[in-house]
Amino acid sequence: MNLNTDTLIVIGSMCFSALLIDGILLGIIFITRRKVAQASAWSAVMGTVTSSTLEWRRGSKGGSTAYPIVQYSYQVMGQAHQGNKVMPGPESGGSWAHKVVERYPAGAQVMVYYDPQNPSDALLERNMPGYITWLWVALIVTDLFLCGIGVFLTFMM
Repeated sequence: MNLNTDTLIVIGSMCFSALLIDGILLGIIFITRRKVAQASAWSAVMGTVTSSTLEWRRGSKGGSTAYPIVQYSYQVMGQAHQGNKVMPGPESGGSWAHKVVERYPAGAQVMVYYDPQNPSDALLERNMPGYITWLWVALIVTDLFLCGIGVFLTFMM
């Protein structure tokens, strides 16, 4: 088997791409896991949803995606606070956004979890967001695909 320079460059580029994609996805996964772990020790207080709507945002390819915008108020030691974070991790939208808005209608009494060290840092859900599972799937599928192409190029060239 004789690998030429062009083949090695293609395989190297694919490996670099896989490492870059893996790094981004793993970064999101582990940062979110750390935030979930931190939030599990946060204090809880009752709050009120002040507004709950969908916001449609345009993507780079012209389509639009729904994002849940849930705002709530709560008090910690007599101090009023406002929050808008539903769950740990980066903000995300999609088909599930409608369910979030339905789960938190305006006027609803909700449990608000807040950081006792910084009471203005709060959220409504402390569990792992569902999109994390899909990030793991994307990570595995991407790696298998790129490794498969790399093996194919190595043995076919």
